Amino acid sequence: MLVRLAYDGTDFHGFARQASGAHAGGTGDSRPLRTVQGELEAALAGLYRQPVRTRGASRTDAGVHALGQIAGYEAPLEIPERGVLLGLQGKLPRDLAVLAVWQATLADGGEVDPRFWNLGKCYRYRIRTGARRLPQTARGEWHLPRRRLDVAAMHAAAQHFVGEHDFAGFRAAGCQARTTVRRMQAVTVRGEATRDELPADPPCLVDDPAAIVEVEVRGEAFLQNMVRIMVGTLVEVGLGRRPPEQVAELLARPERQRSGATAPPEGLTLVEVLWPTTWPPLSSRSHAR
Repeated sequence: MLVRLAYDGTDFHGFARQASGAHAGGTGDSRPLRTVQGELEAALAGLYRQPVRTRGASRTDAGVHALGQIAGYEAPLEIPERGVLLGLQGKLPRDLAVLAVWQATLADGGEVDPRFWNLGKCYRYRIRTGARRLPQTARGEWHLPRRRLDVAAMHAAAQHFVGEHDFAGFRAAGCQARTTVRRMQAVTVRGEATRDELPADPPCLVDDPAAIVEVEVRGEAFLQNMVRIMVGTLVEVGLGRRPPEQVAELLARPERQRSGATAPPEGLTLVEVLWPTTWPPLSSRSHAR
């Protein structure tokens, strides 16, 4: 069985379940850290009245959001797809929702691991400039107050990421991927000015239009923190600290210390995990992600 999930990652310690350990603040709390996978498995256990293990398509980091994550599991009991959908809606917390449920099995009866059968992923990173931080949107944005970003320069720099490259300079120090070569299908940077709907009387003390800048990345597979480091590098281009063509040099001679800072997690959303439109797929070969 496969489920498509959406979640606000602010209060989750990432997607993947984690063992008990010390919590923030050094409290020594031995309870398991709160994760998306942990909450999903708890809800499934309540639905099936027995433990259920899941497999996720993407191990999103702590604080990262999702609109189209996919997880799979082997159903221990026969429950119709609609029953699973409605049952999970009543058991999941407010910051985690199930959007769709469907059956998928391999021709040989083997388990379907969404990490190996998806066709790629789309991420979107949202940045807000301007003086004001809005509580209604702050959990899903990187706020860069009073900064002007050169969106055209950022988009030009982003085009160097497209294609197959060695992204060793754009991964976290603890990344355990066996290869750092990845293929990006498209990277775009868009910006727009917006005026927030705030009371006009009395007038706000600061009246400046906020600029919303979004970076969208589509690729077959990603390294740990890869998109956030790409965004951090593009922001440095937008601030005039790097020329756009320097991204090509960073890819040709990959060294983490030469790339930009890691952008904070709250601006990143896993928009979609792309799934085959026909099942079983025409090709029986799985793809490591």
